[in-house]
Amino acid sequence: MVLLNRAVATRFVLGPAPALDEVERLGDRLAGYHLWHATRADLLAALDRRSEAVAAAERALDLATNPAERELMSRRVGELRRRERPRRPGA
Repeated sequence: MVLLNRAVATRFVLGPAPALDEVERLGDRLAGYHLWHATRADLLAALDRRSEAVAAAERALDLATNPAERELMSRRVGELRRRERPRRPGA
């Protein structure tokens, strides 16, 4: 948990790419933890890796059990899916 929190702080100091590197290194220990996937989704979105961000957010939603967290993750998945769609010219 401490290292996941450190990765969030890293994002604000060094940017999303180094923070994602830190998060990825925690995957073997935290792959079953919904907030690991949620953090990863946010970092991937910040790096414009939308399809990966959607997949990570969907996994976070699958793992979340708290109704409030599920609602938040459901909204996040929807936001990411909308951003993932290519824009039409002139739109």
